[in-house]
This record gives sequence, structure tokens and C-alpha cells, in this order.
Amino acid sequence: MKKILLTGASGGLGTHLANYLLSSGYYVYMLYHHDKTSVMNIMNKYPNTSSIYEIDITNEEEIQALHSKIGDIDILINCAGIDHVSELEDKNMETLVNVFKVNTGGPFLLIKYFGKHINEVKGNIINISSDNTIDQYDEVTLEYDISKSGLNMLTKICARTLPNAHVNALAIGWLDTKMNNIPDDIKSEIKFVPFTKVCDEINECLTNDDTDLIITIR
Repeated sequence: MKKILLTGASGGLGTHLANYLLSSGYYVYMLYHHDKTSVMNIMNKYPNTSSIYEIDITNEEEIQALHSKIGDIDILINCAGIDHVSELEDKNMETLVNVFKVNTGGPFLLIKYFGKHINEVKGNIINISSDNTIDQYDEVTLEYDISKSGLNMLTKICARTLPNAHVNALAIGWLDTKMNNIPDDIKSEIKFVPFTKVCDEINECLTNDDTDLIITIR
């Protein structure tokens, strides 16, 4: 049974992914930061093939301790992410750095500690990016977009640094998650990317030999 480390499992795409992967026969280590309600529910549903860990993925000591505790994995899926939506004049260095630390720094640390074995076993690293990095330019999501652009670059570098692993990023369009603080009447007009479509694409990444790709999903 292959072991998957999944960040951001407590909500949004991460929760859908956790259920999808567990139902597909993987062992999933689910990482969360604050609210453990959803991951507890999932673990109760799959008690023999899942574990949960509360962790700050921007803290290198916590990542190192996690690696010592759970050992090596076959697959890493960097799904955790935050944003800061505001006009340009309300942004500052703190908002930029905080978002970058989670969305780019966290995946960097996880790859640093878990990537070597993934490379040895020809496993997978999947980074959840955004199609904002492809052709969308909006000041209100500046921090998020810069951090996800950095994640794309991290993907490209690690695909070359870990040549036996399969390292890809999914540049996903708009998902209907709690990150969207949008009135229901406006939300009804938005064409969201279905969670099932993203899960199917991830399954495709896990079953082929592609690497070094930024895959756009809309």
C-alpha cells in the first residue's frame, strides 16, 4: 500500500482529495493546522489506512519531527494554501510574506525532507497551483498569485533535482471553497472547476510517468 502525505486536508480540495485517495486504496497521512473536525471524520471512516497530524508547515522543526515520526512516503501532495484578498493599498510586506511562507515555503520544506525517498522509489510530488499564474492578473490576489508562481518554479526545479520522481503542478481554476468570500448571487454565476475533475487529474498523474509539467485545469 502506497503512502501519501497530504497537506491542507481539513477543508476544500484537501478534504475531497483525502476521501478520494483513501477510497482508492492508499494510506493517507492528513495534515491540518487548526480545525480537525473534517479530518477526524475521515479518519473515523478509514481508521486503518489514515492518520492525522496537526502541524505548521512553515515551521522546519515541525516538518523534521514529522519526518522522524512517520518515516518515508511514496507520494507528497502539497494542497494547503491561504490567500489575502485586498486592494493594493491595503497590502504590506507582512501579507506578502505570510502567504508566501505557506503556499511556497511549506511545500519547499516538505520536499526537502521527504523528497529524497520519493526520488529513490520513483514516487510522485504534486503541487496544487493556480491558473492565476498562467494568464490571470488581478491586484486583489497579488500575494496568492506570486506564491503560486513560486510554487510553479519550485516544481520545475525539483523535477530536475529529483530526476527519478514524477514532479508536477496543477494550475487549477476557481474552486468553490471557503476561501471564496463571495455573495451567493454572484457565486451562482461563476463556473467553478468540479472537485471530481481535479481528483481525476491527480489520479492520472499518479498512474503515468509524466514529470516537469504545469497542468492547467479549468
